Amino acid sequence: MNKYLKFEYWNTCDLGNIYYQGGQHFIFYLDADVGEPIHEEVEEGQENGDGDFIPTYRRQMKRYRIRTGLIPDYLIDAIQRMKLHDHIELTFKSGEVEQIYNIDVEPEWQFEKYAWQGTVTLTFDMDESITVGACCDNLIIANPDPDPYWVATDGSDETGTGEYSNPWLTLGYAVTQVTTPGETINIKAGTYNLNTEVSIPVGVSIKGAGEDVTILNCTYRMPGDFSNGFIHGAILLHSSTAGTDGNQSISHLTLDGGFGGASVSTNAILVRYRSNVIIHDCIIKDFDWNGIFFYGLQVNDQFPTTWMTGCKVYNCTITNCTGMMGTWEDQGLIAGYGTDYLQIYNNTLSSNTRAEGDNGNILALRLAKRTKYYNNKSYKPSYDGEAWNFHLELRDSNGGGEIYDNEFYGGDCAIDVAGSVENTKSSYDYTYQIHGNYFEDTYTNTYHGKHWIDIEGELSEDVYIYNNLFNGGDRSFHIGAGSYGASETRRIYFYYNIARNMGKGSSAYFGNDLWIAATNTGTIVDSIYILNNIFLTDGTSRYAMKILADYGDISNVYFHNNIITDHTNATWLIIDITNGGTVDNLNITYNNLYNNFNSNTPTTPHGAPTNYTFSDNITTNPLFVSASDLHLQSTSLARDAGIDVSAITGGLDFHGASLYGAAYDIGAFEYGVNRMMILNDSIMPTINYKIPLIEH
Repeated sequence: MNKYLKFEYWNTCDLGNIYYQGGQHFIFYLDADVGEPIHEEVEEGQENGDGDFIPTYRRQMKRYRIRTGLIPDYLIDAIQRMKLHDHIELTFKSGEVEQIYNIDVEPEWQFEKYAWQGTVTLTFDMDESITVGACCDNLIIANPDPDPYWVATDGSDETGTGEYSNPWLTLGYAVTQVTTPGETINIKAGTYNLNTEVSIPVGVSIKGAGEDVTILNCTYRMPGDFSNGFIHGAILLHSSTAGTDGNQSISHLTLDGGFGGASVSTNAILVRYRSNVIIHDCIIKDFDWNGIFFYGLQVNDQFPTTWMTGCKVYNCTITNCTGMMGTWEDQGLIAGYGTDYLQIYNNTLSSNTRAEGDNGNILALRLAKRTKYYNNKSYKPSYDGEAWNFHLELRDSNGGGEIYDNEFYGGDCAIDVAGSVENTKSSYDYTYQIHGNYFEDTYTNTYHGKHWIDIEGELSEDVYIYNNLFNGGDRSFHIGAGSYGASETRRIYFYYNIARNMGKGSSAYFGNDLWIAATNTGTIVDSIYILNNIFLTDGTSRYAMKILADYGDISNVYFHNNIITDHTNATWLIIDITNGGTVDNLNITYNNLYNNFNSNTPTTPHGAPTNYTFSDNITTNPLFVSASDLHLQSTSLARDAGIDVSAITGGLDFHGASLYGAAYDIGAFEYGVNRMMILNDSIMPTINYKIPLIEH
């Protein structure tokens, strides 16, 4: 099922070099529904000699109507332009595709929040087309050229005017001529060499003819060391005043940094102190340090006083654009410092083709808030030598971040929440919500192991991890408080997740599913909730969970409604207290513990926790429907055997279902709700892809 209605429109004929030429497809999306058909009566006939219309027959036509919600002016403009094309295709939310004809557009404008917006009523039919004359007849062409400005391989910087028929030769020259906000420099198909840094004026957009046909080979290498990586790039969007409204985009082209060749470009795109910069439908590959860098800090290691806000990266393919040299934490296919509401979605991101130990982060983010990272696929090597091998390194968050509906393949760590400043929710309800993601790897690594999600740092709080599917690798979840010296980790929620075939590490340290640690004097781990998860191993895991208080203090841990099965190599839970550490108020109740070593009993090799409750757990087979379907059978004793944790989880199971039986079930699925075979190793969980409203 689609979330939006999709309109795709184009001309089947080609009028040459005008705006509505053939072969160019345009797309926009509406979050609306098609109403029931209405019937209109149409009369056919002709005028008599007195000028009166004489009908010869009548016929009924079915017309359809869509009424939108409030939408911005640029989308209304896209709907209006759709009328000028002779081929219009509508994809319904059900997935059905129909040709539509004879469109009427009625906008109702209003001024809302400093911008024009409106509702639109669309009326059309799907049964027949009214065609007058040949294709594209009756169009009046006032200007045979599309709107300026243009760059082409056969253009000239000496005699060109920037018009379509008389373009410039280089982008570097074009940006000196086009400086008015709101203008666009169009780059025709072809291959171009960028050997200098190109500085884009505020408000000017760059648009290629297509990511596979407009190729910019970049050879510009910034001077000095990596510290200059914050101020230079092959494409530079730099303002001297923080928070400058860029209101511009870069789209539909390829940037090639030539990594491995004689000349290697460093950064592809550097955005500094500009908000509302959108990068979409681009291929960015083979740069040395970063693919895209958003930089908005005014003072190092401090949250901005003026944020860089509203930037986006979507529908891009970014490959092999970051290494591990120097300050490797600052390098990524996408990097951001001091960003607010940075949105990264619908991208394919890969950093796994460099030499061993030199594949940097997918996303490197520092001192940011309200980050939205969703519907992306990312790839890292399963093993990369002795280098840490992250997808997302998120350092020092100021709250409101979301990571959802993504796929992560390979790597040592998919999501690392860390930092030497803080990760706090600030004025928001959470620091991060991490949900609906899929994690997959089968490699056994004994050097670093794998923490699919790692919570560490000087201070980390209010992280919600739910409805994720972990398939293979080592730990699904790790709290490493103490990594930055005396630190505090508090209010971490891990619920309705599924961890399959975890604990692949051959060493005792990494051969487990989940780990909570406090490893320095003064380190505090407080209020950890592990609820309604399934930990299902293939028998190779050493144990499911470890709680380690080594010098530090762990308190208020709640382990309820989980299913833990087949950890046959070691006790499913080890509570290890050493070097003056403490574990207090540990609650392990209403779980289904089955076929684990040592009769499903936790062990405490170096001391016992205080205020420890281990009760009301069952040890029978949970009776999954099958090895690939982890819903409960009707006779499972895990049905109605849990306790109410809805105050934390919102009362929604792995499917987002809220229908419950006599009581809460143990595990990730409520019995009888949304029974779907979704858990085969090759099948994603219930991920709903979000689509941008319109292409810019």
